[in-house]
Amino acid sequence: MLDEAALFRACATGQVLRAQDGEEFVVQSRLLRELCRRGSADIDPRGLAIEGARIAGDLDLSGMQVPFPLRFVNCVFDRPLALDGAELHLLVLDGCRVPGILANGLRVRRDVDLSRSRISGGLWTSASTSCSAAVWLCESEIGGRLICLDTVIDADMRAVQADRMRVGGTIRLLHGFEARGGMRLLGIELAGSLDLTGARLTRPDRGLALDLGDAQIGGSVFLIDDQTGRRPLIGGRLTMRNAKVAGKFLIRNADFEPGETVTGAGYSSLRGGGTAINGPGLFVGGDLSVEGECRFGGGVDLSMGSFSTIQIRKGCEFAVAGGRALDLTNAELRSNLVFEEGVAVQGMLKLSGAHIKGSLILRGTRWSGPENGSLISAGGVVVDSAVDLRDVETTGGRLRFRSATVGDLIDAHGARLHNPDGEALSLQRVVVRGSIQLTGGFTAHGRVSLNRCVVEGRLDCADGTFTEGIEAVSATVRGGMHLRWKDVPASVDLTGAVTTVLADDPARWPRRSAIAGFVYDRFDGPWDWRTRRDWLRAMVPFDAGPYEQAARVFRQHGHPAEAERLLIEQRKRARQERPPGGRSPRRRLRDVRDLLYGVTVGYGYRPGRTLWLLGALLALVGVMMLTPAVQQTLRATDPRGNVYAVDGRLVTVNGTAAATDGTATPARLAARPGPCGDGQVRCFDPVFYTVDTVIPLLSLGQRATWYAETRSSAGTLTSTLLNLASMLGWLLSTVVVLSFARLARPA
Repeated sequence: MLDEAALFRACATGQVLRAQDGEEFVVQSRLLRELCRRGSADIDPRGLAIEGARIAGDLDLSGMQVPFPLRFVNCVFDRPLALDGAELHLLVLDGCRVPGILANGLRVRRDVDLSRSRISGGLWTSASTSCSAAVWLCESEIGGRLICLDTVIDADMRAVQADRMRVGGTIRLLHGFEARGGMRLLGIELAGSLDLTGARLTRPDRGLALDLGDAQIGGSVFLIDDQTGRRPLIGGRLTMRNAKVAGKFLIRNADFEPGETVTGAGYSSLRGGGTAINGPGLFVGGDLSVEGECRFGGGVDLSMGSFSTIQIRKGCEFAVAGGRALDLTNAELRSNLVFEEGVAVQGMLKLSGAHIKGSLILRGTRWSGPENGSLISAGGVVVDSAVDLRDVETTGGRLRFRSATVGDLIDAHGARLHNPDGEALSLQRVVVRGSIQLTGGFTAHGRVSLNRCVVEGRLDCADGTFTEGIEAVSATVRGGMHLRWKDVPASVDLTGAVTTVLADDPARWPRRSAIAGFVYDRFDGPWDWRTRRDWLRAMVPFDAGPYEQAARVFRQHGHPAEAERLLIEQRKRARQERPPGGRSPRRRLRDVRDLLYGVTVGYGYRPGRTLWLLGALLALVGVMMLTPAVQQTLRATDPRGNVYAVDGRLVTVNGTAAATDGTATPARLAARPGPCGDGQVRCFDPVFYTVDTVIPLLSLGQRATWYAETRSSAGTLTSTLLNLASMLGWLLSTVVVLSFARLARPA
């Protein structure tokens, strides 16, 4: 056993106290306490150094000021080390066995080194009423570093509790470091970095493994494998709620086992249950990078956080089927969010309300195990640059970007989305400053929805496959729609959509297509009205609007004849449609009228047909008027009542009597019967009489002068035929006038 004099001599000369020849080396704790009470003038600057000793009794340095270093190497402490409120120069416990350290309020000028030590136990203090800990460092201050190289802390409950600890250097929990119990570093202030290279943090109840809530870290955080290949392990939950990391956060070749909610007394949050990293409000000044073969058995919650770039490198796996693999709700990324090609994710990526000031890059990733039917839920996300979904593979869920804003294009070239009987891709109400590309073998086994989206570029579906259809109701695509898909979709709904250019293959549209209210400016391809007619005919149910839209486009681009043909087809198709309640007699009458209207004047778009009918009627009446039997039935009457026939035969002549007042005088010449009564009536002309009868819009005086007598059956028949010809001529003439007036109106 070491006596007091030998101890003081060794410290005065700076010698290391060691056991001799394998003898048991015991140092009484009271002697160490007495030594520590001495001033620094009696102690060598190298301080106290003891190796291979057993420290007997309680070493209680609480509240003491020890101005020289304390080094214990391979020592065994019988009792917990008490350092509450102490002020030390340096503390080294290298390879020691300590049944606990109680050091709340400890002040250390330089380093605290616990390398290769084994610390165990469960100490209770007033700092916590719910948990014990093997190491207590609450409100402590360490001017240098906290080093735990190959340290093992085996605790009943918490391994370390160091709330609001301040460290002027770095915290290095390296290589073989293992904490068998939770580590609570709540609100710590760390000027340097937190290095967890090769560290293993486990907790028997799978609850909180490491709590860095509200921590202020001036450097970076490293959770990486060491040079020997030892992988870091977080067996529980890593909490970084509202923490701030000035540097970067690097995770490499680490394993995160599922964390479960801790039950029982205490203040633990239930929100973090089932997550591997729980970091709402986390701020990282640099990049957050996950590299190597990292495996996440629980979700990563980084909601409301702020990061430069988040990079998930190739080889990483998320196994959170049915849950949230990565939650970035309302987070801010000052650059990109990148999932490298080959990353496999079971679970959901949640980006609701997030703001990504760079690009969202998911190229070549694989997604499965959705939460609530979604593999990516990005409602209201703002991406200042592009969204890269090229070659993405999904199984059993949808990619949902509802009400998102994208500063550049959305590129899903070659993506393969599999979600039968549901949505495969939802871009409802998105605003895209560039284009949407569903090209290059894009395949969606599920609906693709672009309802009410606004696309400044174009919608390109060239060589895409939409097995369950595509919807773009009320969408606005200013750069045109390129709809030359590879296979005919199950359905297409463009109701109320607006675009500039329609580039498609009319023969490859499904019958279940809805394009009512679909507005476009022109076609990209051959202007064949028959092709467009067949395209419109194939759509069920019938709607008149698409015909008018197609006709308007043809007319605006210099094809008025083709436009008229389409409008005629529209009226034909409308007549052929069977009403829901069947055809009533009134409806049948309208159909007959419509049929006649179509046959005669092409629904007003073929007024030339009426001219032919008028010509035929003129010829027919002209032939009739040249017939002698018809001419014999015609009569004319002059103002005196004399009646004439067309052959000049005078039927009745009344002489002219002289008036008593002398105003009328008898004719100088005798009355002579003639064909026109010497000019008393207009002479009969069969040609002009025909025109005057058939075209009542003109008046040549023939029909007003000559009339058919009705005393004979021949006269009655002639009168009837002439009246019918006048009525039919009036009808045809009116139709011609109205047809030309309609065509003169602007479209």
